[in-house]
Amino acid sequence: MSENGALDPAPAPEPEEREASPSAPARRWYHYLLTATFMLFCVELGLLLVLLPWIDLYEIDFLAYLPAAWRPFFFSSPFRGAVSGLGFLNFLVALNELVELLRPRREVR
Repeated sequence: MSENGALDPAPAPEPEEREASPSAPARRWYHYLLTATFMLFCVELGLLLVLLPWIDLYEIDFLAYLPAAWRPFFFSSPFRGAVSGLGFLNFLVALNELVELLRPRREVR
C-alpha cells in the first residue's frame, strides 16, 4: 500500500526470454502422398480440359442434349479456348505444388 492508502499496481511481469524459434515440423509420408495425389489430379484434369474441347467427342457426346439455342455458344472457339485456359491453369497449380514440395522448409517465426 502507498502512503495515501491506495493499492500499488501489480508489478509488471518480467518479459520471458523467447526460446529459439523452432524449425518447421518435418513432413511426414502422408504429406508427400497427399501432395502427389493432388498434383496427379490437377494434371489429369488439365489434360482433360485442354484436349477435350478440340476433339470430335466433345461435339458428339457431351453437348448433344443441350438446347439448340445454346449450342453455338458452347461450340464457339472462344468458349473452347477458355475451357482450355482453365486446363493450363490446372497445370500451373500442379507445377506450383511440385515446387512447394521440393522447396526446403523454412523456420517458423
